[in-house]
Amino acid sequence: MKKMSFLFAGALVMMLAGCGGDAAVEELDKNETQKAEAKTTSASEEKTEKKAQEEDIWTYYNDATWSDDYNGLKMEIQKVVVSDKAPTMEDENAKGSAVGVKFKMENTTEGKFTFYPDQAVLVTSTGEQIDMPDMWVSDSIGGEIDKGVIKEGNIIWYLERGHAEDIEWIKMEFNGHGGAEDDFESEMKEYEVELPLK
Repeated sequence: MKKMSFLFAGALVMMLAGCGGDAAVEELDKNETQKAEAKTTSASEEKTEKKAQEEDIWTYYNDATWSDDYNGLKMEIQKVVVSDKAPTMEDENAKGSAVGVKFKMENTTEGKFTFYPDQAVLVTSTGEQIDMPDMWVSDSIGGEIDKGVIKEGNIIWYLERGHAEDIEWIKMEFNGHGGAEDDFESEMKEYEVELPLK
């Protein structure tokens, strides 16, 4: 009888061990499946990111930056971009050459300022001088800047002769003054900012 109980107990242990083994195998399979799905998702995300980079028409110059504090008006150029594949306003299928600047202004005073970086003249190392950005595609950030106001946006110039990718430096010229827009007594502040790209 004792022998039989011992055999029965042994068989029970083996069955339980088998069940536990099945659960462990199922868990292992589940983990492997999750890892495979994660790899597939990761590879898919990498492909999507790579495709987005390939489709991005702009070349970024994140080190082409500038900043100044004019009596409490903080101004900065955060980056410059160029493209020879920018869509034009006349024909969205046509491609033009363009230069863009990400610009930010913040009034940290209690007074007002008036500046127009969105009307800046652009000069390039390739011999172009564009007297005005494209107002249709650029953000309107110029004008009066009241206390505590932050204005930021993209300013874009279309080149007349193309070859934006060949540009080695750009120069921006713009002006403004302290006070309200109709404060004609304020002294004008002229900026001429040159940024190397390559």
